[in-house]
Amino acid sequence: MKKQVSKQHYCNDYDSAERFISYFYQCKLILDLNVKNGLEIGIGNRLTSNYLKNFGMKIITCDIDKELKPDHTADIRKLPFGNNKFDIVYAYQVLEHLPFEDFEIALSELYRVSKKYVVISLPVSATNFEFILKFPLLNKIFHKNYFDLFFRIPYFFRKHKFDGQHYWELGSKGCSFNNVRKKLNKKFKILKELRPVLNSYHYFFVLEKL
Repeated sequence: MKKQVSKQHYCNDYDSAERFISYFYQCKLILDLNVKNGLEIGIGNRLTSNYLKNFGMKIITCDIDKELKPDHTADIRKLPFGNNKFDIVYAYQVLEHLPFEDFEIALSELYRVSKKYVVISLPVSATNFEFILKFPLLNKIFHKNYFDLFFRIPYFFRKHKFDGQHYWELGSKGCSFNNVRKKLNKKFKILKELRPVLNSYHYFFVLEKL
């Protein structure tokens, strides 16, 4: 696996309000599982790992890019760790950087080094329509902070072409939601799926080893 993103990619305009919404889910999904240690694959700007460390978790980082100075430099398809090493292993916006035929190979490695949980996020190839409705007394009346009206049209008819970073995206031809779920279900129970509010390009799966 070759490095596809330069270190400078995570600087300047990388972060946005939408991306910070994803950071919230990245952290909360892990904290909700009440685990003590984890392996982060694909460290980005370290925001997630640093946040989790502030909550007392022991996080080991791993990335293909040694310039990012992870704890370990390695390919996700061949991780340098023993079996059942970590309470949780997470890889956010990483697996699409591999050819889709290597997806299950990477999943097998995530399965192998995790004691129990794996959390991943993938980019979605689709046209999305979203409308957020918020008004006074909404929480008091409906016990919700907002209404999220959302509709998605996946590009199931179009095969994703390698763009220098992504070999595939969820929802594109050959990589449908159901196809990806079938591959996940071979080794994991899908505990949760979710789409971040206002960042529908990211899609999360919370997985438990079978």
